[in-house]
Amino acid sequence: MSAEIIQSASKSHKVIVFALNSVLANEYLLFNKTLNYHWNITGPNFQGQHTFLGEHYKQILVIMDDVAERVRVLDERPNITIKSMFSRSEGKDNQEKSPSSENMFRNLLRDHTDIQSQLKEIIAETKTFMHDPGSSDLLTSVLLKHEKMSWMIRSHIT
Repeated sequence: MSAEIIQSASKSHKVIVFALNSVLANEYLLFNKTLNYHWNITGPNFQGQHTFLGEHYKQILVIMDDVAERVRVLDERPNITIKSMFSRSEGKDNQEKSPSSENMFRNLLRDHTDIQSQLKEIIAETKTFMHDPGSSDLLTSVLLKHEKMSWMIRSHIT
């Protein structure tokens, strides 16, 4: 392998790990928001919405684990502190103390959509992933999961 290819792969490696940790941070914020809403949702559709949100935070937890493990596969360390997670996240924390269930779902949809945009932007860097198709594949699968969760969330919004 030429020195130029090795240098390119090394730079790509750093960019990919940074991107994975950024995705992990946004997933963490979404996980916490979804779990909070799961605990605090009220209204006539409580049982169905509570169960729905429970399923979603569990799916997000699996996504977080997959992304963190991918960082480890790349022989790096995932974000491990709450402070580092929040400093890297791009999501918006809801300032409303007790949002209506409608607003909860709107907030979650916005966050899922933001993560989808982030993932599409990262995946579009095909040159970066030339040396790491595994990370590209993982991020594509995460994108598909968020697209499906968004579709399901939209069904709860009137």
